[in-house]
Amino acid sequence: MPTIGVWELVVILVIVVVILGAGRLSEVGGALGKGIREFRKATTNDHAPALPPQPTAPPPAPTVVVENTCPSCGTLNPPAQAFCGQCGTRLTRAA
Repeated sequence: MPTIGVWELVVILVIVVVILGAGRLSEVGGALGKGIREFRKATTNDHAPALPPQPTAPPPAPTVVVENTCPSCGTLNPPAQAFCGQCGTRLTRAA
């Protein structure tokens, strides 16, 4: 397939100016540019419809740490522990 050279482009431009006229050429160019812009905009995913804002979840309630303190020696033990790790006394849990 032959390539289009400079002289061919000049001939095409002269024919377009003769057919459309010099004044109308700017209008046609503007319309062509606008059409290309709209085509590019339609082919990209930038124009996806915006979703309505989703309600945010309330912040989680603060966790209550139950201190499991030994009544005999006062040692702080993990909440799930039933006996004191220091003295072995049975731990009572607050309700």
